[in-house]
Amino acid sequence: MKAIGIICEYNPFHNGHAHQLHTLSNTHPDAVRIAIMSGSFVQRGEPAYFSKFDRARWAIYGGADVVIELPTVYSLGSAELFCTGAIRLVKALHIDSISFGSELNNNTVLHEAAEFLNTKQGQDAIQRQVRTGVSYGTALRQVIAEHVRNSELINNAPNALLGLEYIRAAQQYFNDLSVVPITRQSSHHNTLLPYGQEFPSGTALREALIQYKAIDSYVPASIIDDVNRVIKSGAYVDYERYQDMLHGINRLLSTVELERYGDFTEGIEYRWYQAMRQTNWIDALEEIKTKRYTYARLRRMAAYTALHITKSILQEAHMLGPQYARLLAFNQRGRTWLKHKTPSIPVIQKWAKAHSMVSICGKEMLCIDMKATDLQAYVFKAPTARTGHDDFRYSPQYIEI
Repeated sequence: MKAIGIICEYNPFHNGHAHQLHTLSNTHPDAVRIAIMSGSFVQRGEPAYFSKFDRARWAIYGGADVVIELPTVYSLGSAELFCTGAIRLVKALHIDSISFGSELNNNTVLHEAAEFLNTKQGQDAIQRQVRTGVSYGTALRQVIAEHVRNSELINNAPNALLGLEYIRAAQQYFNDLSVVPITRQSSHHNTLLPYGQEFPSGTALREALIQYKAIDSYVPASIIDDVNRVIKSGAYVDYERYQDMLHGINRLLSTVELERYGDFTEGIEYRWYQAMRQTNWIDALEEIKTKRYTYARLRRMAAYTALHITKSILQEAHMLGPQYARLLAFNQRGRTWLKHKTPSIPVIQKWAKAHSMVSICGKEMLCIDMKATDLQAYVFKAPTARTGHDDFRYSPQYIEI
């Protein structure tokens, strides 16, 4: 059976995601749709709004056939680590293609850009820009603008930039992977829900949820009752509670302790340590922020301190790639695919057995995943939803549709 991987966060799942999955079901009806989904933490550097268990269930009802968790060490990484981890997981699962939403559906433009950026000349150009004090993302866009044909098509399209990183990773780790872009139906960073339209951005949907606004028009009918049930139960992240917890943790850390964690470079730990005198987390981040250290990067660094993700763990993860595939949910088509595939890494179904199935590096990744699940639950809105060790109580959801 052929399979198409969808690298995703579903934070939360909405009509735009369902549109992508349904488009793939129409254009590639014989292919199984495998969601490689971030777990309890996402790439913007904070916990996902809902649990991975709920989001995986909604993904199956929304059109996916299998949901596999992307380990936290990758889902919480830089764009490069996120994409290389996801692509190497796709390869380990023997998935033939990947699909992603993009404002640009011209594969040639993206592949040409990726080829240049992966050369020594391209890498040197990026590093020269980084040394001027800008962030990696800014450096990348500047190099694309200077050296790549049709650069404006890429630089004006945030999801195309992410797709470009997938293709760069594929050229290094999985050169036979084919790419199926789907034209994106919403603005990536739009902070307002589009009135009279059904496709929101994830940013706008999260903001609406935080403000207790109704989202029924922007979520598939197949899951809206379940989404509202979860919201009513309070099993969603209270970001103020999370920020207060981070502030307390980081106020207790010395510069020596901070320096061990991922992305703490160039002496930023001293600036970080001083900023923790602030009375709240937002003001502390404002004091630390520079052109190179963006808010997203600072949020990731803060999550590293809470989850104990060190430089050495990140280096090992980058070198070795994912050590397992955690199965979260599947339907009948997905079950058939799972039976006929023999991945090159263990597929984890029962958490209690997981540690006996993986390498030493895999054990470190599992430990981080469990911490991420527990920490996310700890900052849920309702006290009754804050139970720990949910990974041990969870079995992959089989969903008949």
